Amino acid sequence: MRGRLVTLAAVPLILLVAVTPLVARKKPQNEESSWNIRITPDSKAAGEGEKVINDTLILQQGFLRSKVSTDEHAFGTGPYTLKGREITAQIKSNYEGKIDWSCLWTGDTIAGRMVWTRRDGTVLTYTFSGTRAPVEKVKKKR
Repeated sequence: MRGRLVTLAAVPLILLVAVTPLVARKKPQNEESSWNIRITPDSKAAGEGEKVINDTLILQQGFLRSKVSTDEHAFGTGPYTLKGREITAQIKSNYEGKIDWSCLWTGDTIAGRMVWTRRDGTVLTYTFSGTRAPVEKVKKKR
């Protein structure tokens, strides 16, 4: 009788161990990544000489950074807010004003709007869209 109880108790445990990997889901992706984006000025910004640019948007540990904005316009990083799939952030520069970012991300795509308010009060509006940048694999040293 005791052997039968041990066997009956072991069957669910064995099934649980065998089936768990089959029903396990992939970890859902989060927004943290590097994103290859294309930023397009609206007609007013284009009229002021702004051009379409390719950029890298970096979302990491709750902070947003644009490589072009950082490298060419002295904008740093700033915290972003995530509500569902919506991301918002405001990045300030002592020299260039502020940029308000708002976008939606879904899996491997991102799209949104960027509004740059210059120190003189000029407002330039852009749209952007892009895809998650491929993860670079680290090469082993020989």
